[in-house]
Amino acid sequence: AIAAKSLKEVRYHLRHASDWLVRFGDGTDESHARAQAALNHLLPYCQEFWIGSDAETQAVQSSTGADLASLKADWDALVDDTVQEATLQRPAVQGYVPQGKLGVHSEHMGFLLAEMQSLARTHPQAVW
Repeated sequence: AIAAKSLKEVRYHLRHASDWLVRFGDGTDESHARAQAALNHLLPYCQEFWIGSDAETQAVQSSTGADLASLKADWDALVDDTVQEATLQRPAVQGYVPQGKLGVHSEHMGFLLAEMQSLARTHPQAVW
């Protein structure tokens, strides 16, 4: 039941994000330029999806996890279809060295963690 609910949620978010990318890409010159700039900036970070951590590698070896490389072709096809429908160009893969799964993060991670942890720190006895 949890897996079915998760799959439903993922499909919803994929559809929602794809629809908005198409709207921005096919919208005004301004929205198109901003969507393209966002793709150019953010898509290289997705390379980290395909680099397995030690835990992920062990999960594949024990048949309890998915081989990330086997998912890449389908992911690329979904991204390419959406980018094309949005009349945008997929940027070339270059320059990014994924290290997040190795625990190496940019200074931005501290700000993100602080934001995400603020509620729990403000109300340490809360239960949700």
